[in-house]
Amino acid sequence: MRGWALAVVAAASVAGVALPQPASATVEASGQVIVVGVAGLRWSDVSTTATPTLASIVDGGAVGALSVRSAPAPPQVTCPGEGWLTLGAGGYAAVAEPYGAGCVGRHPPPVAVADHEADHEADDVPDGVTAWVPDLPRFGRLNAGLRFGARPGTLGDAVPCAGAVGPGAALAVADRAGIVDRYVPALPADPRPLFAGCPLTMVDLGSLPGGPTGAADRAGRLAEVDRALGTIVAARPSGSTLLVLGVAGSAGDPAPRLHLAALDGPGVEAGWLRSPSTRRTPYVQLSDVTPTVLTLLGREVPAGVAGLPVDGGGPGRPSTVDDTVHALVDLDRAAGAQRAAVAPFFAWYGVLLLLVFGTYALVRRRGGEPGTAAGRAALLLAAAPAGTFLANLVPWWRAPYPMVAAGAATLVAAGLIAAVALVGPWRARPGLMVAAVTAGVLTVDAVTGGTLQINSMLGYNPLVAGRFAGFGNLAFAVFATASLLAAAAAAGALRRRRAGAVVVVAAGAVALAVDGAPGWGADFGGVLTLAPAFAVLALLTAGAALRPVRLLLAGAAGAAAAVGIGVLDASRPPESRSHFGRFVAGLGDGSAAATVLRKLDANLDLLFSGPHTIAALVLTVAVSVWLVRAPAAFYAHAPWLRPALLSAVAMAWIAFATNDSGVAIPLVAMLVAAPTVLAVHTLNRPAEP
Repeated sequence: MRGWALAVVAAASVAGVALPQPASATVEASGQVIVVGVAGLRWSDVSTTATPTLASIVDGGAVGALSVRSAPAPPQVTCPGEGWLTLGAGGYAAVAEPYGAGCVGRHPPPVAVADHEADHEADDVPDGVTAWVPDLPRFGRLNAGLRFGARPGTLGDAVPCAGAVGPGAALAVADRAGIVDRYVPALPADPRPLFAGCPLTMVDLGSLPGGPTGAADRAGRLAEVDRALGTIVAARPSGSTLLVLGVAGSAGDPAPRLHLAALDGPGVEAGWLRSPSTRRTPYVQLSDVTPTVLTLLGREVPAGVAGLPVDGGGPGRPSTVDDTVHALVDLDRAAGAQRAAVAPFFAWYGVLLLLVFGTYALVRRRGGEPGTAAGRAALLLAAAPAGTFLANLVPWWRAPYPMVAAGAATLVAAGLIAAVALVGPWRARPGLMVAAVTAGVLTVDAVTGGTLQINSMLGYNPLVAGRFAGFGNLAFAVFATASLLAAAAAAGALRRRRAGAVVVVAAGAVALAVDGAPGWGADFGGVLTLAPAFAVLALLTAGAALRPVRLLLAGAAGAAAAVGIGVLDASRPPESRSHFGRFVAGLGDGSAAATVLRKLDANLDLLFSGPHTIAALVLTVAVSVWLVRAPAAFYAHAPWLRPALLSAVAMAWIAFATNDSGVAIPLVAMLVAAPTVLAVHTLNRPAEP
């Protein structure tokens, strides 16, 4: 146990050294800021011929792919009301609950405008106020009770004066009482007096038609938007900063999409936009807009704002507008294709698992002995999780049928892994080889930037915006389960228990470092989970008892490692921290407690989101109980399976308690472990540990 504690300390030290470099420099202060929002504006709308003004802004500024996630999560489309409210709150916000289908009732509410020539008692605007969003206080109460705790009015409270054009802009810049400093319902022919009146002007240019029925009108509406942008560009004050956003989806959009973000100003370096909140160029979030605007205006960003200031200068952007647009459209296509393919992937994977296991059980029930074909099929399924990540080495989303292409790429990659496991010098223990390759693929991916995880079947999606870098929950489940299986199999190949325990401790230290380093896995909950899981594996491998004190010490070591990494990360500037550092810094202002409660709430919501999640919970609990109570004969031919599976069960349920993905981690852990076990049973050879 002392050796494992030292290994945890060593892993935390390595993780601390692997702190990420700052995602961007802080944006420079600007005299005036103009933010223009168009609901439904996507990169596929930009061209040098149809939108010349927008193309010129793109050409001279910094650009990125904007995730407009709000409180209603995908598959819900962020409607214009949620988009503008999220922009002004600096956090995921909603204008109504429960989240219904479509955008009915989810548009910016009416703005009450004072009639200065009439009796104030005749209108709804408080005395001394020019415009008012009466629904804003109600939105504040609504969001205070939602998971993300967004605070509408944050931007309006933080700036001394803000002008608004249109109802969406008013919703974004109103203070918490709903008061708007200066308001006009539509863009004036000469907006220079409006721009000169306040340091911040927010402009709502309406919405582009969405869905199949709106395609015919989209080009005409887009031309109107581009002409309005021309008016704004011609009238913008010298030295001002202009931010153009596709602030939400369009009413009628069948699914979420990535949208346009372009930043142009005297202190903005051309290139890709970079956001410390995503830590992946060129993705930015709608919640980044409030801190970006406040930083540009030289104002302090209030505590509790979820986003971080963005800046330009990201390397690698193509030199032409057309190539830039093509690259960003490709990111949108990949995100949409992954979202459409992930549910069928899990369905087919589950069907294949049932088919292989059902065939195995039927043959055994009839007194037969399953042949190597069943073992090879199981080995192929065991390699499939790694195959989903390797599939992203090819652009499957560009194929005419992306779902089929993703499946084919996964099958080819899994087949290669299984073939290598069966024909190499390690062919006597193919289960060990597949587990080691799976853990190795994710290790290499983590330390090289995680490019295989984004938009993969077991990775994360920028439309969901839960994570853009590091290990997602499903990838962690694959990595942790494969690491435990590989370590247990390697230890089982050794004759001396103590030597096997040393192998487990070493493997656990590597896994902790990869998973916990803010520049690699950046997985706070993973560190809390892996430390006790590998402690269980080390103790079982050494033949030691699983005493409660030992398990508590292992858990405490994991917590200490997570906090230690967080303290190191929190010592860096706010814009350079990962969520490790932001969580530790939040212990002082109370936001850390809110984060814990939000994750707990998300876990419960996902756990009871429907009959399918309840069924998954029952299944994983049943399998876990059976593994813990399995007869000794089940492990007789491969004794290392018992410590491997018991530690994997411990990992899965600790991760269930410390993450926000419901039953997903235990379920994916089972999907990794189950075919590996079947492969070991059917492909057992004398040299198998």
